[in-house]
Amino acid sequence: MLDLEAIEKIRQLKARYFRFLDTADIAGLKSVFCEDAEIAYKSPSYDICFEGWPELEGFFRQAFSPKKYGVHNGHHPEIEVTGDTATGLWYLQDIFINEDEKQFWQGSALYEDRYVKQGDKWLIQYSGYERLLEVKSPLPADWEISSRPVRD
Repeated sequence: MLDLEAIEKIRQLKARYFRFLDTADIAGLKSVFCEDAEIAYKSPSYDICFEGWPELEGFFRQAFSPKKYGVHNGHHPEIEVTGDTATGLWYLQDIFINEDEKQFWQGSALYEDRYVKQGDKWLIQYSGYERLLEVKSPLPADWEISSRPVRD
């Protein structure tokens, strides 16, 4: 039988992850990960892996700033719950802007996550993706970016 309550809590957990990522809310990100969590993101342009909250925090702090930010949309989750553990497969569509390097990226990926229930709270134990589509281009000089999701 499906554990619909756990599935919904995991959906909300991942929604918070995307919101915290896009707003560079480091404290918020810490609240969704286990202390020993791991991330692994792979594309034709990068292959990164970090283990444990201190490494994850360092990565998130350098990757997202008022000049480096994105919009991440995760949808079509496939979540399987087994007791106090779960797995999730999410479809990602994202945009990323790096004003420092004048780059615009967009694409898609498949996230494969593992979750663990600690007490009454679900947390991300592992989150990784492999790009399906990656399009990079110079940030057009005539673009006017009038708002940003990350504030100073």
